[in-house]
Amino acid sequence: MIPGLNVLLMGAPGTGKTHAIRTLVEAGLEVFVIFTEPGMEIIADTDPDQVHWNYVAPAQPGWDVMIKNSQLVNKFDNASLQKMPGMNKAAYAQFIDVLNVCNNFKCQRVDKEYGPIDAFGTDKAFVFDSLSGLNIMLLDLVVGGKPIRTLPDWGVAMDNEERFINKLCLGTACHFVMTAHIDRQVDEILGGIKLMVSALGRKLGPAVPRFFSDVIHTVRDGDKFTWSTASAGADTKARNLPWIDQQSPSFVPLLNQWRKTNEPTS
Repeated sequence: MIPGLNVLLMGAPGTGKTHAIRTLVEAGLEVFVIFTEPGMEIIADTDPDQVHWNYVAPAQPGWDVMIKNSQLVNKFDNASLQKMPGMNKAAYAQFIDVLNVCNNFKCQRVDKEYGPIDAFGTDKAFVFDSLSGLNIMLLDLVVGGKPIRTLPDWGVAMDNEERFINKLCLGTACHFVMTAHIDRQVDEILGGIKLMVSALGRKLGPAVPRFFSDVIHTVRDGDKFTWSTASAGADTKARNLPWIDQQSPSFVPLLNQWRKTNEPTS
């Protein structure tokens, strides 16, 4: 079986990334979403037998944990804080919750388990919304509440993020969609400034699109929402869409093109 699409939707806040999930349903897919930010209300009117979600938010430690962390910051100098192990790490293990959901997706809408996402076929789509929440979780996993993050801390978190994204792109057969915010970064290979995915660390952002089939820039102009694979200065990719601006913000054309190319005809 040929694996499904891997699509990266990247754009500024408010450009319709989460809203576009609805069009996966229009394309005839059963949809499974992990939310790392509260966007469920945007698709709350969809059929719960067709759209499933699980919300895993980054750590929100209690006041007692925050007080303890603040007391350590107030007591020790920066050099001592750098040498400390992760602070209160048990309160910052949300990435492990994400992995557990991937291993056995439990829908919080209908309280039903659907098994591991890497067993899903191309009649289904898995959506991770969004990379920004994952960034927080993975750094938290390494350092907990430690206020000063060292280069090794960042390195471990970046490695885990890259492995997770690669697993979703290369180790699943269903259609996969990830949403992400954007940063302006220097293109270290070609030079100049580009719009790139906001990932952990400057070096990881340019590598994230590597295994995605389509990387789309989501755009809002007033009240008009569009997709672009030709935005000036954006690091995009198009295998199932044309290289143009102002495309309809819908997964239907992508799925139609993918099916035309990859699904056998009777």
